[in-house]
Amino acid sequence: MSTGDQRSMIREAMQAIAQRKPGKSKLVYDKTKRTIVAVSEGVSTPKALNITADDADMFGVVTLSSGWLRNKWPDLTKLGSLAVDFSSWDDGDALTQLELCIQGSGTQAPATLVFGQQQGQPAEGMVISIVPTDKPTHRADVFVSPDNIAYRAELIEGGKPAGDRREVVFADIEPQLDLRRAGILETTILKDRTVLCIGLGTGGAHVAVELAKSGVGHFILVDRDRLSVGNVVRHPGGISQVGRTKANVTRDLILEKNPNAQVDVHIVDVGFDNRGTMGGLVQAADLVICGTDNRQSKLLINELCVSANKPAVYGGAFRRAYGGQILRVRPKHSPCQQCFVSALPDEASDVEVSSQDDADAIAYSDRPVAVEPGLSLDVLPIATQLAKLALLELLADKSSTLNVLKRDFDAPWYLWLNRPEPGTQYADMPPLSESRDEMTINRWYGIYFERDEQCPVCGDFLAGFAAAYSIDPARLPALPEKD
Repeated sequence: MSTGDQRSMIREAMQAIAQRKPGKSKLVYDKTKRTIVAVSEGVSTPKALNITADDADMFGVVTLSSGWLRNKWPDLTKLGSLAVDFSSWDDGDALTQLELCIQGSGTQAPATLVFGQQQGQPAEGMVISIVPTDKPTHRADVFVSPDNIAYRAELIEGGKPAGDRREVVFADIEPQLDLRRAGILETTILKDRTVLCIGLGTGGAHVAVELAKSGVGHFILVDRDRLSVGNVVRHPGGISQVGRTKANVTRDLILEKNPNAQVDVHIVDVGFDNRGTMGGLVQAADLVICGTDNRQSKLLINELCVSANKPAVYGGAFRRAYGGQILRVRPKHSPCQQCFVSALPDEASDVEVSSQDDADAIAYSDRPVAVEPGLSLDVLPIATQLAKLALLELLADKSSTLNVLKRDFDAPWYLWLNRPEPGTQYADMPPLSESRDEMTINRWYGIYFERDEQCPVCGDFLAGFAAAYSIDPARLPALPEKD
């Protein structure tokens, strides 16, 4: 067997091993010759040691963007070469094209993309040669050009042995991400949906990222706070993001999961001073997710959403995250946030104090309030459930397998408890394993309560007021128009 044939068999075997697929060749370690050779599959090699995928998982991976290469194809074929930069990870074990990186490694590795076979070994730097191939076009290491010809690529590094070349894989981002969702969702079903996420702390950021992974195409992010060192034990953002606004951190997290999403960021306070701005953002959304942790902002958002007839989902953790709650509001059809506050004031006021600003806002001059955030693992069940309810709202008028859940999630208010917190009405709850009909921890409860027909936000407040005081409604002055 010639050296060229052996090299071809080794390459084919290596690719089959790396992909954990059967191949025409396999690699074996010949104990007598103390060398690795390729043999045809099925050949008996009693004195050899088969090389497995785990044994072969020592070769670095180079990832190049298929979309970028298609766009640059006319330039590459005309000029013969192009510059391309990579983010280098783990001492060069993985090289990812910068165009694919929302957050890079901090170490860049420049390379030259060459159309055709590289002649000789480069003295220094990296060269990626792209040459025609007869491999099947469905493989990750095959690129199909705009003129419908299949190519493979290999990276050659200067200063390394001539045979030490790395295969390049091509990432066609959007089709590959869509394929992962295809079993549950039609791949493009949520790309036209716009979600307004207000409040991007631990829960709000997690919800936004989950919706991005589900294929939501447009996000409007609102939060004025910055990520602090203390936040990173709970927030999806890490130490490297400290000092950045949470909205910008969440934008990058979204784009890491769904790079084709459109994300608008607004670093503004959610208050009555910004009522006009917030009203415009509500109008632009299909769904509003409110993760703020104070009553005033929730009531403002509630008023704007009811006025604009936009569905909204409100979520939050109880103090020290011993549990949490979610309220879903469908204007004019379900209780709104004002109805909830009026009907269940104690539950509405039980919120987690997770920052000094929150503590100062509710403290008395002679009685400070302690900052007592809960654990991330106690916040995430609430955020995950909120994301699922949000997903169902986005799919309300679309055909989807998930619509079967509509009958299971038809209550307006949902309650979750992480533990039987001392000093609360849930302190004596029985263990989960011993429950029959009682409420327990680690279970979701959908709870029904009636919409207030005389609610000042979603009902007829004047009619209720007139009835309560036996006044002729016609004698009452009209309420002023809302800005």
